[in-house]
Amino acid sequence: MYILLPMARTREFEPETVLDAALDLFWRKGYKACSMADVVRHSGVARYGLYQAFKDKDQLYCAALKRYQQKIHDHFVKPFSGRRASYQSLVEHFDRVLDQLENGEHQGCFAHQAAIERGGKHPDVDKVIQCIFDNSRKSFQTVIENAIEDGEIRPLPVEELVIYVMGIQRALIAMTKQNCALDERQNYVRCALALMKP
Repeated sequence: MYILLPMARTREFEPETVLDAALDLFWRKGYKACSMADVVRHSGVARYGLYQAFKDKDQLYCAALKRYQQKIHDHFVKPFSGRRASYQSLVEHFDRVLDQLENGEHQGCFAHQAAIERGGKHPDVDKVIQCIFDNSRKSFQTVIENAIEDGEIRPLPVEELVIYVMGIQRALIAMTKQNCALDERQNYVRCALALMKP
């Protein structure tokens, strides 16, 4: 917790609250269109306190990206661990993705957006983006290896199947941005996953 002292008044704020506000703005508006002043207004934190905690916009953006990494790990990556995840885990994963895209405030993947906007421009951002993609790839790889071992999907090269599954996810994001109906997206996922079965 940071202690802020704007104009002789002590003010406290939770970093997660500010990072959630910053993440929301960066995700909706993009890096270039979002200013520190926007974050101050959106979060209610004093400008002095924001700069005290995060030196500049680049540092705040990187911290917001790490916050996103934590959120997707808890919501999408973590469910693949703790039990023998296999084909049904993929089905449940894409149910969660569909629900998030349909009912969430944001459409798309903030890591992909960050890669397009800030990739190659800030080494710390590049590291977080790569870590997010690597974790997703490893999670899918574990699930696919288990599903092949259990005879639930065809024994094709694991790396090719990982790319295929990640492609399904990217396609869903694109379909959502194009305002495709929910039932169309659901049918797409069902057919795409069914093609993997023996």
